[in-house]
Amino acid sequence: MRLLIADDEINLAKALQVVLIDAGYNCDVCFDGNSAIHLVSQEMYDGLILDIMMPEKNGYEVLSMIRKKKIDIPVLLLSALNEVDDKVIGFDLGANDYLSKPFSTKELIARIKVMLKENIMDDSYLQYQDIILNKKEETLSCKNTKYQLSKYESSIRSLLIRSESNRVPIWLVIEKVWDNRVNVNPNTVSLYVSYLNRKLLALSSKAHIEINEENIELCVNI
Repeated sequence: MRLLIADDEINLAKALQVVLIDAGYNCDVCFDGNSAIHLVSQEMYDGLILDIMMPEKNGYEVLSMIRKKKIDIPVLLLSALNEVDDKVIGFDLGANDYLSKPFSTKELIARIKVMLKENIMDDSYLQYQDIILNKKEETLSCKNTKYQLSKYESSIRSLLIRSESNRVPIWLVIEKVWDNRVNVNPNTVSLYVSYLNRKLLALSSKAHIEINEENIELCVNI
């Protein structure tokens, strides 16, 4: 699981990064609202730990903007503001959870685990153009036709649909789908892309996947 911490308290953000890495997460940090928006728009994260009081754009503004961009990343708000109204504002903007400062790292990790588990459960169906991915059953359907996918094909398709740009770097595909196994390389990704494209063609879908040396991208036939 890959997380992003956005908090202008640099020492706190770096300390939380160490704690979360020790807990088994891949974790990046940034220190202002604009950087947080840029990173979640360009990269694939499984969760965002977002401080409210930040420069350039505060956490509320960041949350509002990423939800308007249809980025469905789970968000845990962190704040010294602990009034009920502050929490209500965050939930109304699309936050998944809220944790008041100061907090214990044990509680933070527990809340992250619950948040990510709930997101996986709620993310069973993903749609792009005329295709629907059922992640639970690992099937790909278009109109009234359905194909069974391997777990790797399903994971690749999920990454592409969830990405705002529908483009994912090959290194990230290897990291997320194959957990960085040493025997997996770009040729492996290319092979599975060809499998998926055959199924898309058989489904008469408008969608197809393009691949180059750096990225794979979900596209629409014109």
